[in-house]
Amino acid sequence: MGSLSWTFGFTVLQSKMLCYSNKDSLNPKSNKSFCRFEKLRHKAHRQANPSYYLFSDSRTIRSFIAHSYAGDAVISESPNVEAIPTAGPGLASSESFGTRIFRDEYLWSAFEIAEAVGGEVVRWGLAGTISTDTRTLLPGQWFFAISGKNSDGHDYVDEALAGEKGCVGVIGNRVCRGWENGFIKVDGDTIAALEKMAKFSRNRFHGIVVGLTGSVGKTTTRTMIALALGSLGRIYQTHGNHNAMVGVALTLIGIPLDAKAAIVELGMNRMGEILAEARICCPSVRVILNVGPCHLEYLHGLENVAKAKGELLAEAKPGDICVLNGDDPLVLSIPIPPGTRKVLFGRGVGCDVRLLLAENIDGGRAIRVIIENNMPTSITNRFKIADKRTPKMVEFKLHGPGLHQAMNACAATAVAVSLGVPLPQIAESLSRFRPAPMRSQMLLTRSGITVINDAYNASPPSMAAAIESLKNLDCTGKRVCVLGDMLELGVTEAAAHELVLDLCCCDSIGLIMLVGERFLVAAEKLKLMEKIDVVCSSDVESLAAKVREFLGLGDVVLVKGSRGMEMGKVVSAINDCKY
Repeated sequence: MGSLSWTFGFTVLQSKMLCYSNKDSLNPKSNKSFCRFEKLRHKAHRQANPSYYLFSDSRTIRSFIAHSYAGDAVISESPNVEAIPTAGPGLASSESFGTRIFRDEYLWSAFEIAEAVGGEVVRWGLAGTISTDTRTLLPGQWFFAISGKNSDGHDYVDEALAGEKGCVGVIGNRVCRGWENGFIKVDGDTIAALEKMAKFSRNRFHGIVVGLTGSVGKTTTRTMIALALGSLGRIYQTHGNHNAMVGVALTLIGIPLDAKAAIVELGMNRMGEILAEARICCPSVRVILNVGPCHLEYLHGLENVAKAKGELLAEAKPGDICVLNGDDPLVLSIPIPPGTRKVLFGRGVGCDVRLLLAENIDGGRAIRVIIENNMPTSITNRFKIADKRTPKMVEFKLHGPGLHQAMNACAATAVAVSLGVPLPQIAESLSRFRPAPMRSQMLLTRSGITVINDAYNASPPSMAAAIESLKNLDCTGKRVCVLGDMLELGVTEAAAHELVLDLCCCDSIGLIMLVGERFLVAAEKLKLMEKIDVVCSSDVESLAAKVREFLGLGDVVLVKGSRGMEMGKVVSAINDCKY
């Protein structure tokens, strides 16, 4: 019996030696027998036992797939698997079987969705992953129509969502007239229903959940933690920038049941948000990277930023692990509940996991890192790793610009060591790290221009780190800073923008290009044009249109700004340069 096709939802196998299934038992139109079958299979699924089913024809395979669970296997007696129909209209297909292509996420059946949200199955639909955005919805996904302050997801439910986008079903209060795919009806607040589904998913997951927050470095460190834990088995993590409440819920909903650990990124811009997120994801490992001047427009001071980040620890349970930056006084000021276990990372002598060395190599394009483990034994050995004697110190190469990345690697090491991963294995895993898109991501254009694409977001600490990275990069042309305004800084914004421009005024930087009112005001106050070559624009489109005029072969260009400034448009313009 050989495997022919596999997805996270079902496996199709071929065999001539197995007995037949009862087709009628899987017919959704035979409501009594179907519901009885569905409940029995659902019970087996909840007990984490994979189920195997045999079918003699393509019709019953299609019916089964419509109600399959992750881990279920479909056994087909037909030798001609190519004759089996696709799972649904508009869905991506493999060469050997009509199947759907998903990210590394859990597939939910209609029965499960209804149970999780407390809803009613109005129309059955294929098993699939969950999306809350019709713009990024993939074929084979369910659309969870949430109603927010600015928009109502129900307004985007139309026949094209099923026909053109391949949506297999809707979870919400209503659907459009003529909707023929799946529909799970939810009464009341759909955001509350999404959170309820996330809590349902979290409660049935028995692996480690790592909750991560900090003013800067969250996404990079999250990626590093996933790498550092990779030797344990399947590791799931937040996708993209989904670190607000809806994103946290989607992350939990997507966790595969066979994952060993899930890394959940928690973000905020107001008090109380991280507390709400932490209550849903209930992390057993809680990580605070740093506290910096971010979101001051709403939090009005670093002490309040520390309180907001500290909400991650507020309801930690005895036995939970709190991984904290031992070099940050504001992080250390956050109270830790009794019975939890504290692990400190940093450069300080008293840190459990200590960064001994971080130095630029390869012309500033990589970092030599030495990390020391001062923990006598692993705090927990949840994964039953053999307790062998391992070196207390490791050296490895971290790819990407910026010495600040070494501290992120130190934090990831602290998480992995506390879970029992051997230090040499962590070093080997982290040596495979590459920067995430738009976060210190290095690009070489066809025109011979090197771009540090750090355009995802910006704050005073991350700006300072990025500018320092630019200064340390070898360059045969000129170094250029292309900077967009930093947002949500409140009363500190003027001083923050002036400080960043002061960092740029040095011999190693040949040109500064600015976009946004805040930087333009700061440049005028500092009389920047008398100190260095400066190009100013009031909006990003104007800057993108003329950036190519000022760049040449061998230049190294840093592009950075707050997300709302859309500095990615400048990166795209530079990539289009032709000389």
